[in-house]
Amino acid sequence: MKKRDRIASAIAGAPVDRVPVSAWGHFFLDEVDPTRFADRMVSFQQEFDWDFLKVHARASYHVEPFGFRYEPSRSMDKGHTLAHTPIRTPEDWLSLRPVPSNALTFEEQLAALAMMRRQLPDDVPIIMTVFTPLDIAEKMLDRNPAQLMDHIKTAPEAVDHALSVFAETLSAFVARLVEFGVDGIFFSTKWANGGKLASQQYRDLCLSHDLHMMAPAASLPFNILHVCENEVLLDTFADYPVSVMHWDDNATHNPDLSAGRTMTGLGVAGGVNPATLAKDAASEVTAKGARTIIANKGTGMILAPGCSVQIAATSKENLQALRAAPEHAARQLETSGAL
Repeated sequence: MKKRDRIASAIAGAPVDRVPVSAWGHFFLDEVDPTRFADRMVSFQQEFDWDFLKVHARASYHVEPFGFRYEPSRSMDKGHTLAHTPIRTPEDWLSLRPVPSNALTFEEQLAALAMMRRQLPDDVPIIMTVFTPLDIAEKMLDRNPAQLMDHIKTAPEAVDHALSVFAETLSAFVARLVEFGVDGIFFSTKWANGGKLASQQYRDLCLSHDLHMMAPAASLPFNILHVCENEVLLDTFADYPVSVMHWDDNATHNPDLSAGRTMTGLGVAGGVNPATLAKDAASEVTAKGARTIIANKGTGMILAPGCSVQIAATSKENLQALRAAPEHAARQLETSGAL
C-alpha cells in the first residue's frame, strides 16, 4: 500500500498491509535555522522511512511573535532557555494583540516546510505541529503551569483575552499551512488531564478558542490531537475536527489504545513510550510495538511514541526496531489467521 492509503485505511479501521508508523522528537541544534531544520527532518524521514513526517518544530515559534525570546541550546539533549517573556502578572495578558501570519517565525516555518516538501516524495504526508491556545499561554510563561493556573483563577478575563489573541493569530497561520498543502495538523495540549483541568473546565475555557484556531484545517485528512501527560481526558476532544487521538497509553492511569478508540470513535496513535525507546533493548521495542498492534487487531491505529522521542538518548537501533514492529506484527497476525 502507498503511505497515504495505508494511513487513511488504518485510521478508518479498514484492513491494511501493516500498521503505519512514525516518530518525532526535538533536534535542538538544528531547529533554530530553517535550512538546517528542513535538512534534518528530511534525513530523519529518509533514514527510517516513516509513513508520515511529523514536523517537530521548536516550541517557541508559537510565542516568539508575541515578544518571547529564547537563548538557543548548545546541546543535543537540552532545550532552549528563556531569555525574556512579556508576561509577568495576570494584567500583562491584556496587552497582547493579534500578530500577522507573516511574522518572521511563521515565515521561517513555512520556508522550512517548503524545503521539506521539495525533497520528499509526494507520497510522504507532512503534518505540522501547532499548539492549542492554552498551551501557547503556558509557553509564554516558560512552561510554568502553576503560574498559569493561578492566572486562570485570579484573572479569567485576562487569560480569555490572551487565548482569543492566540486563536486569531494561529488560525491565520493554520490557514497558510492549509494553503501551503500540509496533510494535517498535529494539535497539542497538556491541559485536559487529572492534574490540571477537568473536561468541562477545559471546554468552558478553551473550546471556542480551540475550534476557531482549528477551523481552517478542519477538512484536512490527517489531523492529530495530542493529549499530553497522565490521567488524560480524551472524551474532552471527541468532537474536535481531527482523525486521530494521540496520547501516552503507557503513562499512569491513561487508557490503552483500544479503550481510547472506543471512547472517542477516532483513530488512535501511540504504543511505545519514550522511556522504552531510550532505555530498553531494541528487541523489547519491537516486541512492545507488535503487542500493541496485535491487541488492536492490526488496524485502527498508528504506531508511534506516546510523546516526543528523547533524540539524544535514543539509539538508531531502537528507532529501527520501532519501524520494524508493524511488519513483525503483521507476520504474527497472518500466522495466527487474524488477517
